[in-house]
Amino acid sequence: MSPAMAAFLRPSSFALKFATKGVLAMALALYAAFFFDLDRPYWALISAAFLQTRPMSGMVVEKGICQVTGTFVGTCVAVVIMGCFAQVPELALGSVTLWIGLCIYGASLTHNNLSYGCVMAAVACMIIVVLTSSAPDDFFSVALARLSELSLGALCAVVVSALVWPIRVRDHLGKLSDTAVNATFRYMALAFSMPLEADRAVNRDTAGQSQGQQRERMAMLEQMMTGLDALNNLEIDAHSARYEGPQGKGRIRGVHLLTRRSMRLYATLKALHQLRHPEFFVPPQTEDVEASAHPSDLDQTRSQEAERFSQPTQDLMQRLGAAFQSMADNQGTAQARKTLKELRGECLRLSRGQRSITALEARLLFSLREVLGHALVILQAREVINHPGRHQLRQPSMSWHRDHGRAAIDALRAMAIFSATAIFWLATAWDNGAVAMLLGTLFSGIFVSRGDPAPIIPMVLKGLLLAVPSVLLFGNVMLSHAQHFVPFVIIFSIPLFLGLMGSVVPALAGIALPFVVFNILLVMPDNGMTFDVAYTLNRSLAAGIGLIVTIIGFRLIPVPGAGWDKRQLIRATASDIRELAERSTERLDSWFGGRMGDRLLRLARHEQTRSREQEARRSGENASGQPDDAQQQVLGMPLLTLGLTGMDIGRGIGFVRRELGNDVPRPVQHALRELIHALADDYQRCARGESPTRMRAAGDRLCEVIEQHRTMSRHKQALLAGWLTRVQLTLQSDALRQQRS
Repeated sequence: MSPAMAAFLRPSSFALKFATKGVLAMALALYAAFFFDLDRPYWALISAAFLQTRPMSGMVVEKGICQVTGTFVGTCVAVVIMGCFAQVPELALGSVTLWIGLCIYGASLTHNNLSYGCVMAAVACMIIVVLTSSAPDDFFSVALARLSELSLGALCAVVVSALVWPIRVRDHLGKLSDTAVNATFRYMALAFSMPLEADRAVNRDTAGQSQGQQRERMAMLEQMMTGLDALNNLEIDAHSARYEGPQGKGRIRGVHLLTRRSMRLYATLKALHQLRHPEFFVPPQTEDVEASAHPSDLDQTRSQEAERFSQPTQDLMQRLGAAFQSMADNQGTAQARKTLKELRGECLRLSRGQRSITALEARLLFSLREVLGHALVILQAREVINHPGRHQLRQPSMSWHRDHGRAAIDALRAMAIFSATAIFWLATAWDNGAVAMLLGTLFSGIFVSRGDPAPIIPMVLKGLLLAVPSVLLFGNVMLSHAQHFVPFVIIFSIPLFLGLMGSVVPALAGIALPFVVFNILLVMPDNGMTFDVAYTLNRSLAAGIGLIVTIIGFRLIPVPGAGWDKRQLIRATASDIRELAERSTERLDSWFGGRMGDRLLRLARHEQTRSREQEARRSGENASGQPDDAQQQVLGMPLLTLGLTGMDIGRGIGFVRRELGNDVPRPVQHALRELIHALADDYQRCARGESPTRMRAAGDRLCEVIEQHRTMSRHKQALLAGWLTRVQLTLQSDALRQQRS
């Protein structure tokens, strides 16, 4: 049975509860609006419907606050606009256009429900100005009515969410944290357990080896994407926990700690795994590619593949793989902590016990201790999320990456969509033209938080096409026979219940939720409603025009793709790396880690989209009998790998600056600054597919100056040399991967 059929014929208990709560909230809002004799009760209905899309108590409260606040701000702006241009509709609409652009710009830069509040500020101002442009005397009553209706709907949604089958954000965060930690540990288990290429070559079976490598790579990619997706959802949803009691802020700090340490762990682990398995990140080249590649790149890659670590170190990494697999299989937290501490002590004993250890292997063992330390903190962060009262934690929030260029594009698109529908409304004097303006503004704002909303808007249009016959049947034929509120609500709730039940299925959500909204907008239940089929079709046509204009707007002014984001994120990361030379060492890691966390999550989202596209392409190639070569492209993870490399470089710079201390001789300080700027430049070069050229000389110069001034111990100097070698190999490998991606 298809998911669409199963959603309605065999719905889950969660789907039934979700639909029931949504219908109850909307029915309560409609009854209260009728009771207080509000002008347009359907606005209270729409308000309750939008808040029920995420029915967790804290999220409903936060979204309701943002909705009411945004509506109030939009109402105040509408007061100013109508006070200045009440007699000149063209200037009033021009001012609204500028306000919509400003709100969408803010929505693109903000996150979570703050973005929704910005959209509501734009919509409220637009509705009030448009509805009162022909009757300015009614302005204050209309503005007060809109604010009252939306606030009433938000209040009803909050009451139902808190009293009827309440779902808590804290339980949601606990499940997501378990998913993130277990996926991270499974990824680590696979990374440490994977045998070296030399071990594979003992009994070489080309076909079996290739299939085994692909399975290992796909398993690692799947676990990494699962963990990053859970971390992304944690950061998005965590802020709502503050509305569920005094322990909510502790959970938020636990989420920030979990995200930061997980990102650091992924960056360190990626570098370690790349040293052990360069073939994982740089797939074998064909003879033609080898002939065209730069000799130094090939020599460096071959020397990297020939790098071997001592047998005790390899045995230790195999033990780490088994230990992390046991932890991922729901091993107790106390036992996991004990195991991690024992392994960390063994890493320390191994690094001190081997006399002929190379600088690179010394750095490897040091990084292994870092990985185990991150794992211990991750376990603590999960405990804080689940039981914040048992722990006292101070953890600053992450710094969000703000792409002002993309925000300007989103604002320009929203202004163009509204201007097109406003000109159409002024030219035709069509009463229902305001519906087209409303939908164009609403959807151009809601979709700014999505990576590529162009494929979703046609699904909204499908929701409208399905809503039209539903409205004609339930809204025009059956509702005309309802004489009291109870039968009215029962009849009206049938399509709403079905739509909410279908919205639980991800494949149907893009159609089911618009189906619910359009059922409300086209029926418009109020005290003076009519059951005219022609009027319903007229509003349906206006809604369709608004959606078509929105689709055209997103086609003509598309959302910047992964290439744009890659350039912006790489440029911002390189800028932050350069700034590490000037910032104080006290909060160096927290500052850089906080700024890199959101960038890594964005790159992970792009990687997930890219993986899905290539998976679909691979399925088509397999169906046509062509070779399955897209899988190798998916496994390269070029975007996410660049972000992890940037995180690793920043962490390494922080280590060097902390070891040198604050009282650094001027020559050492100058050499360190040169190395940091060289690393930033080479990082940008490898993002363009070019080999690093500056960092090796700058690193050698820093090591010489440190040895001359004796500002670092011999052991720390060996760790520094090993880190520089590791970064050099990583940047060269990333450059090769960028050339082939």
